[in-house]
Order: sequence, then C-alpha cells, then structure tokens
Amino acid sequence: MNSQKTVMFDLDGTVLDTLPDLALAANHALESLSFPKQSIETVRRAIGHGIRNLLKDLMHCDDPDTLERCRSIFQEFYERNKTLTTRPYAGITDLLNKLKLQGCKLILISNKYDGAAKQLVTHFFGSVFDGIYGSRDDVAAKPDRAIFDLVCGEHGVSPGGAIYIGDSEVDREFAANCGMTFIAVDWGFRTREELRECGADVIVSDIAALEKEIYDALPNE
Repeated sequence: MNSQKTVMFDLDGTVLDTLPDLALAANHALESLSFPKQSIETVRRAIGHGIRNLLKDLMHCDDPDTLERCRSIFQEFYERNKTLTTRPYAGITDLLNKLKLQGCKLILISNKYDGAAKQLVTHFFGSVFDGIYGSRDDVAAKPDRAIFDLVCGEHGVSPGGAIYIGDSEVDREFAANCGMTFIAVDWGFRTREELRECGADVIVSDIAALEKEIYDALPNE
C-alpha cells in the first residue's frame, strides 16, 4: 500500500462508544436549566449534528441565549467526565494499527467539538491517526464537504479513492458530498434499518467484515 490510500473515520458510534458519557453530560446540562431529562435512546437518535444541535433537539428550544448556556454547561461537565465509560469498540484499535502499518493514511473527521475529538482520540489511540478534525467555528460541519477539502489540502490527499466509515445518515451524506466510498457500521448510534433507509449500500456488523470491505474498496497498488 502507499500513503495515498486514505481511510477516514467518524468518531462517536464508529471508533468510540461515547453514548453513556454524552447522555450523562446532556442530562446534567438539561437539569441545570430545569429542562426534563431524556432517555439514552432519545440522546442516541439526536447525536450526529454536533453539540448545539443535539441540545436543541433535546430541549425543544430555539432561544439562542438559553442554548448557549446549555452548551456551556454541557461542555464544562463533559470535559471532566468524557472518559467515564467511553471505550473503543471491540477490535477497532487492532484494525487501525494494522491499516497504519500497511501504509494507509488515517484521518478522523467528527462533528464533536474539536478539542474533545482530539483529546479522546489521542487518549485512546495515541498517534495512529495522521489527522484529527472535529467541529470548528471556521469550517462548516459534516455533511458539508468543507472539512474534507481542508484535509485534502493539509495532507496531500487525492479526493479520488478515499473511504469514509461512519454510523449515521450524516456520514453517508458527507461521503456522497465528497465523492468517497462509504462503509456504514451498525454498532453505533443508528440501527441497520435506519442506515438502509438513509441510503447506505454497504453496512457491516463486525470488525472482520469492516476490514474486508476496506481492502475491497481501496485502490489497487
């Protein structure tokens, strides 16, 4: 393999199971502002479009000042508690290390805010990723392709032939907007049925199947 063989990953629900810690922080923020707590299932279904949109959906509130207060409370709590139960999905660390050793360029692109994305990925995976990109105010979030174009420019990645691996309709749309091959995993925050409904053609349920689909999709030497 060569360095132009690029595999990009989503974070939440794809490489890390972050749901319990996200739900804990969200409910802490909601309760702090006297909004009702939400079930972990409700939180799961709302994840994917960044923290502000997550809280907006959970609060059913459009007031920008209230939303910003809630986001601030969430982020302060999450910074202190984001690794309480968060763990890599079984087998993902070995797969990342194998891809890296075989010459793949590995990039992580997430709608989680940039600081937390970098901290979590470095904490659990060390330096295996060549680049880690979270949500930033100066770059449009997924499914907009702006972050992809930034990655291509900073890492010398050729847009053709790149693969994106994710667990949601946001990820599928992002991959389509960027012209990337999309592989969906059904162990994350969307069910297999939801992934089918959003148009995912390739859906895997375990690491062995994911590895096979990656190698099948990578360009030939």
